Order: sequence, then C-alpha cells, then structure tokens
Amino acid sequence: MKPFSTFAKFALLLLLTAAIGCNKDDDATPTDISKFYRMKQFEVGVLPKQRMVQVLFQVTDYDGKGVSSLTEADFTVTENKGNIDSEADLRVGISSIPFELKTVLLLDITRSVEGLVPQIKTAARSLVESKMPEQQIAIYTFDSQSHPLITFTKNKQELLAAIDGIPETGLVNSTNLYGAIIEVANLWVDNYTIDGIVDGSMVIFTDGRHNASQNITLAHAQSAIGTRRAYVAALASPDLDENSLKALAKDPDRYFKANDTAGLEQMFVDIQAEIQSLSNSIYFLYYQSPISDPAPYLNELTIKIKDNINNGKDGQIMELFNSEGFGN
Repeated sequence: MKPFSTFAKFALLLLLTAAIGCNKDDDATPTDISKFYRMKQFEVGVLPKQRMVQVLFQVTDYDGKGVSSLTEADFTVTENKGNIDSEADLRVGISSIPFELKTVLLLDITRSVEGLVPQIKTAARSLVESKMPEQQIAIYTFDSQSHPLITFTKNKQELLAAIDGIPETGLVNSTNLYGAIIEVANLWVDNYTIDGIVDGSMVIFTDGRHNASQNITLAHAQSAIGTRRAYVAALASPDLDENSLKALAKDPDRYFKANDTAGLEQMFVDIQAEIQSLSNSIYFLYYQSPISDPAPYLNELTIKIKDNINNGKDGQIMELFNSEGFGN
C-alpha cells in the first residue's frame, strides 16, 4: 500500500476536525434557550360553513417544560404561504374544548417505609393542596397488592381524608410495584382532539424495588404505561432500583429523587408543578380562512412562534387541510 503523503495526512486531519466541529455545533445548547420552542401538533380540523380552521397543539421549551404564556400576538400563521391578516379573527384559547386533567397517585406503603408514613402523607397532601380546580386525582397505595383509596375526584377535602386514612403500622413486607402500575395504568386514556382532551399522569412513589413476583417484569409495567406520562418520586434507600425507575419515567426530567424525608414534600410539589405546566401548554388556535371556493383542495398551513430559534422539525407546525365546502 502506498503511504500517505504529508499533504494528504494534513488534509485528512482538517476533514476530521471539521467533522468533529460540525457534531459539536449540532449538539450545542442554544445561547438563549428562552427563545427556543418546540411545537407538537395533535389535530387540525375545519368547519366548512364558517370557513374555520382549527388546530390543537402543544408548546414546550428547550428542556421539554410546558410553555403557557403565549397569546395570539406570538404566532405567525400562513395559508398557502400567504399570511393570515387581521380580518381572519385569529384566536388562541382552549375554554371551548371539554378538558379533563387526570392524575393517579400511586404510593408505596410497605414495611420499608414504616415510621416514615407521616412524612409521606404530608408530601401527598402538598400535591393535593396545590391541585388545579379542574384536576381529578385518584389515590392508590400498594404493598403485595394495590389498594384503591379514592377514585378520580376534584374534591380536595375527600382526597385529603383519603390520605389521612393511610395505615402507618402493620405494613406488609412485599413490593408489587410493577403489578400496581399495571392495575392503575388503564384508569384513563389520553385523548388530544378538538372534540375533547384527556390529559393524564401517573405519579409513582417508592423507596425500593419490585420483589413480589418474578412473573411480572419491568417490561410488563412499561408496556402498561405505554405512551402515558409517568413521574417517579423516589426516596433514597439501599434497595432503591434507580435504573428500573428511570426506565418507567422514560424522561430524565420525570424522575425525582429525595435523599431523605425532608425532601419528600418539595419533590411532590415539583411534580405537581410539572403536571400543571404541561396541561397549560396545550393551545387551541383557530381563524376564519379567506378561502371561499367550495371545491376540494388541499391547503398548506404553517404555524410559527415569532423569534423562535428552533430550526428543527419541531420548531413549527406544517399541515394540510381540505377546504371542500368552504363558502357554501
């Protein structure tokens, strides 16, 4: 084989350096993440008689946290590459859509937390006390099996009374974590449509690992959760199975850990804040299209957030809608 010349070696080094530099640029954090938005489209619909175009979507920031402060003035909407003007009566609001916010609180009450139950109750109360008025919460505990304390309700006093009734002694030395998750995961089905929204979350508290049955595995629990949102509130202990719990949370930002009972309450408050933030980040944008030709035609719709520095695919919404029947 003919050896590389000095020039060839130098050229190869430059190419490698450039390639590495490009990778760094691609992975680099933007200098001003306050201007970085991600957009996730749920549904585009039309009301032909009113020539109304409706879009349901969610906006999150660079870290995946919900963004709830945007108004009509923050969006640019184009139809077939032409801007929608002021006559289109562009609006942003979600009050007209039936909305259910559901949260399942699943608490590990096994012998390993005996003596800590009062602190766990205080932490659970903090989540309930900060609940949104429309938020429905169901509370379950588990040891060798799961125990329903209260089904979905908006009644704060009933929820607090259910927490007060959690036993503090005589606890069972068996943790059926995966079985409990499987049992409560089907309590709700997420739905994000213009006709109605169901936005659910599961909050799992534990200080240990699944040890009740080898026939129920992490994979079974993950399959039960599916695309549902799960938060894990972990209390540090020698038995804590962090790898499995992080896998249940799926997103690192949905795994919370307290090193001692003093951090339990803040952990639950932080999780509730996350739930509230994501719930409030769902937008319903609608406007009257200038199209008055009733013939069927696929139109290109683009929605952008002004000054958004996210140039990726999730930095805007691009969809098609059929204007058949418009103007009739």
